[in-house]
Amino acid sequence: MTHPAGRAWKRAAALGLAGALAVAGLWLAVGAGAKGGTSARDAAYPVTYNYKTKIDNVRFGKLASTHSNKVRFKFHVKADPGFKLKFVHTVCKLDGKHYKKCDSPKKYRRLHEGKHKFRVKAVYDGGGSDASKPDSYTWKVK
Repeated sequence: MTHPAGRAWKRAAALGLAGALAVAGLWLAVGAGAKGGTSARDAAYPVTYNYKTKIDNVRFGKLASTHSNKVRFKFHVKADPGFKLKFVHTVCKLDGKHYKKCDSPKKYRRLHEGKHKFRVKAVYDGGGSDASKPDSYTWKVK
């Protein structure tokens, strides 16, 4: 027969091993998620946006066609209630190009015929992480 203190020690050692394995399993799940899947941390801390980006004016309606090969976009960023609009700037992109820092109004000239898509979003200064979801506009040049 085993002494009660000895059983308690074995139980604690077994729980310690189980806890270490659980931590290792969590670390592996987070590490696996970092390569493209959703990690446990991402599920626990969903992305929140404190700003909204809005395209204000366009000369023709959404998903419209135009003969003009020029376009001008005016846009603004608005902070959610309780947040001040600071430490952010806007980035824009046209079609499949990369986002670049831009200011309103943003003009494009000499557009080729076909479908185009303009996107604008707010990003935090320094880190460059998204502060808002992108607003987009799609149109066709005839």
